[in-house]
Amino acid sequence: MVEGLKVGDMTAGAKGTIDGPGENVRRKAGLNRVILAEGWGGLLPALEHKARCNGCGIVRVPPAYASQRCWACGVVDAESRESQAVFACTFCGHTGNADVNAAKNILAAGLAVTGRGDLAAGRSVKRQPPVTVAA
Repeated sequence: MVEGLKVGDMTAGAKGTIDGPGENVRRKAGLNRVILAEGWGGLLPALEHKARCNGCGIVRVPPAYASQRCWACGVVDAESRESQAVFACTFCGHTGNADVNAAKNILAAGLAVTGRGDLAAGRSVKRQPPVTVAA
C-alpha cells in the first residue's frame, strides 16, 4: 500500500498572476526542486514494475486526510495535527507520531480495498467473504 500522491500537482508553481501574485514563491520553488530532485515521480512506477516482476501488486490509496484522520477513532480534524511530528486527536485523546498515524490510515485504507478484490476504481459492490470459525 502506498499513498497515491500526484507529484505533478504538488510541484505546480506558486507565481500567481499580476493581479494576484503568489505567496512564498521562493520557498515553493525550493520545495519543488527538492521533490523533483528526489525522483518522487519515478519511484512509484519503478516500484510497481518490480512488484509485477515478482508476482505481487501495489495498491495506491487516495491521500485525502490520511494525516488528519485519527487511526483509533476515525475522526478527521485538522486541529489534531499539532505539528509535523505530533498527532493528538481532539475527539478521543489518542496521541502519537503523526507519520505513524498516517501510515496506519494508509494501511487500513489499502486493506479495505484489497479485501474487496478491486483496485479502488469507484465504489465496490464486492464484499469480503465471511470468516468461518471451526466449532
